[in-house]
Parts: sequence; structure tokens; C-alpha cells
Amino acid sequence: MKVTPAFSFLALFLLAVMLGISAQAQVSGSGTTNKIPKWTGTTTLGDSSITEDASGNMAVGATPNVNYKLLMQATLNGSGTVFRAHNIGNGRGIEGSSNNGIGVNAFSTGGNALTANSTNGFGIFASSQNNIGISASSASNDGVRGVTTSTAPSSAGVKGLGANGAFAGIFSGNVSVSGTLSKGGGSFKIDHPLDPENKYLYHSFVESPEMMNIYNGNVTTDLEGVAEVTLPDWFETLNRDFRYQLTVMGKFAQAIVAQKIHDNRFVIRTNAPFVEVSWQVTGVRQDAWANQNRIPVEEEKAEFEKGHYLHPAVFGKAADKSIEWAHEIEAKRRLRKAKEELTPERP
Repeated sequence: MKVTPAFSFLALFLLAVMLGISAQAQVSGSGTTNKIPKWTGTTTLGDSSITEDASGNMAVGATPNVNYKLLMQATLNGSGTVFRAHNIGNGRGIEGSSNNGIGVNAFSTGGNALTANSTNGFGIFASSQNNIGISASSASNDGVRGVTTSTAPSSAGVKGLGANGAFAGIFSGNVSVSGTLSKGGGSFKIDHPLDPENKYLYHSFVESPEMMNIYNGNVTTDLEGVAEVTLPDWFETLNRDFRYQLTVMGKFAQAIVAQKIHDNRFVIRTNAPFVEVSWQVTGVRQDAWANQNRIPVEEEKAEFEKGHYLHPAVFGKAADKSIEWAHEIEAKRRLRKAKEELTPERP
């Protein structure tokens, strides 16, 4: 059979369609070895900012490095965000973990090194088996800042848990607390003054059920057995409910408080002249903050805390009887309830 040119063209066209080949769909372009291509036009390819080397190490905006499985280098000169991850479900926005190194490392020279927000879960949760879970530093602002607006008693802006004898937090430097500090005990720890190279010295804090201030000193009575002790000009504004203690030193004598505190001073009298007296005065704070934040001496535990202990081991109880354990269970319960409220009911 003689094949006409028209028939030959039709056969070739049908073959091209069957093979998915179109003359107008040809792709062209140029690229760089190891660069992941991107569409630079509807039919052209070029280099993207993503590179993958022969070992599978990838980099965005940088050259792959054997120290990073995925390296991203981006610079933003503005108020936006270099990297943002958002999960509208119940998973994680960002997850970082390390067996022997750093789970998450954030560094800033001006603004926030790392900001993480969560509606119902953790803002940041990082875990490391043998090293640092989170490392953050800033040259001109906060290295780590934690904020919570939750009313749940188990919530905290920053929470540290210490297990197996480890510290929940270590601070090398000054620590400022603007609210109430609650603790099981406390002490100062210094290099021992007699053997600073080899020993530490501890002293326990003085505890009181009241918000008490303590003042003391030594004074010697005059020829008439009288001595006036002058206190700071803010003394009576800051304190109330004064208590006195007097101790005579150096000789047998009697001493009394002849005049109680008035106009920030009080008078001591002895039954002999020139008697040295050691005095101590205590007062209960009455400043505005103290009046609004009295420390409760006794307090009922919350219902979900009952049956649990701050220090279960000293009562011979297991770790799952700890208050912290109860708080974790309560936090999960609240999270589950919040998810149920956000999930629409099925018809």
C-alpha cells in the first residue's frame, strides 16, 4: 500500500500524542551541579537556592556542610520572620532532639533568638539525653523568655524539672524575682572561709510564718543609763507589730525598752551607766505589695493534687505520687478538654 504524506503526518502526530510528547512542551535551561532546579519560566529550568551534595547533605542559601544534615542560611533586614513553622493540629511546630549534642540552638545579636507560641500545648519542648536541650543567647536582650497567660495552676512561663539528683535550674549570676518565691528549703553556699580551695560552707535561710524583717545592733548607755536607737526614716512605713530583744554584755545589769518605737526611734534604759546592750527588733512588712500578697501559712491542696506530695521520696512514696506528676496529668486533661471543645460534633 502506498502511504501518502498526509497519512504519514497523521500517524506521527498520533504517535506523539500517545507518547505524551509535544513540540511545544520542550524544556530547556541551564544549571549548576548539585543544585536543586526550579522553574524559571513555563518551560525553562534554572538553579534554586537549595543544594544537595553527593552525601545527601542539603543546604538552603548556603553550601552543604558535613556538620549539618540540613543547613538553612537566610538574612532578613526588617521586622518579619526568617523561619516560621505553624501547626494547626495537635502536632509540633518545630521539633529538635539530640542524643549527644544540642537539640535547639538559637542565637541573636539584637532581637528574639527564638520565639515559640502554643495555644494549648508547650511553647517549646526540647529534650537531650546527654547534653543541652535548648541553648539560647542574646547580645542585647533576653536569652530565654517564657510567658504564659494560663490560669491553670500547673502552668508556668518557664518550667525546669530535675531528675536523678540533677538541678531543675542553674543560674550563674544575679536572679531577680518580682513575685513570691516558694521553696522547700534554702541556704547560701560559699567557698569555705578557712579552706576555700577544698570546701564549701552552707547556712540555712531563716524561716518565719510571717513576712518578717530583722534589725539589730549594739549600743552603750550613757551616765544616766540611757541610750537612744535611731532607725531608718522608712522603718515605721515599712513595718508594724514590733518585737524587741535586749542582751546585756560585759557586766551584770538589767536592761529594758524604756520607750517603744516612735518616730523611727526607741529608747533603752539600764540600771547602771555605760552598759553595752545588744538589741534586736523585728517587724512585719506592711508595704503595698506585702499587704496584697500575704503568704498563706496553711493551704488546702487542689483536688487534683490531693494524694500527691512535693517530695514523695521522703514519705516513702513512688515518683508518680509527686505534685509535678499530678500537674502533668492535669495539663494533659485540660489539653484534651480544649481539643474536644475545638472539634465540631459529628451529626
